[in-house]
Amino acid sequence: MSDLDRIRLRTLGWSVLPITVMVLVPWLLSRLAHETVAWHGSPGQWLGAWLLLNGLGVMGWCVNLFNVEGQGTPLPLDPPRRFVAGGPYRYVRNPMMWGLFLTLGGEALLCRSAILWWYLVLIIVLASLFVRLYEEPELTQRFGPTYGEYRRQVPRWIPRLPRQSRRRES
Repeated sequence: MSDLDRIRLRTLGWSVLPITVMVLVPWLLSRLAHETVAWHGSPGQWLGAWLLLNGLGVMGWCVNLFNVEGQGTPLPLDPPRRFVAGGPYRYVRNPMMWGLFLTLGGEALLCRSAILWWYLVLIIVLASLFVRLYEEPELTQRFGPTYGEYRRQVPRWIPRLPRQSRRRES
């Protein structure tokens, strides 16, 4: 078994958390709120499906980058050994969180659910706290000046083109 295969097996253990956050909790919240989910084919539901699929795609891309380039998993207990700054990480420091936000927003639109919108707001607040209080200090300690330079060049939440690309276009 190759190192990459072992990393991908460890990543399967990580999947319990996103499945809980993206599937189990929204399902339970919808049940508790007595909301019925039905497909009406409305533009909002189509947009929700598009957001959900794109969110899952971004998260899958990030997980693959962590496995292949970072030689680790998204789990804080088994983080990448190498710093990952390619792919969507060139545009925003937290694309995996963006993928989560897109997915949950898509679910809220698909289900036409007010409680899922409030759940998304809660997740955004918790993610912001996690990133500021744990993830960024930990990455600064682990990767030092490399991460410091990355923080100066790439925004935390609002995606933008990398500085090098913007200079070339000017």
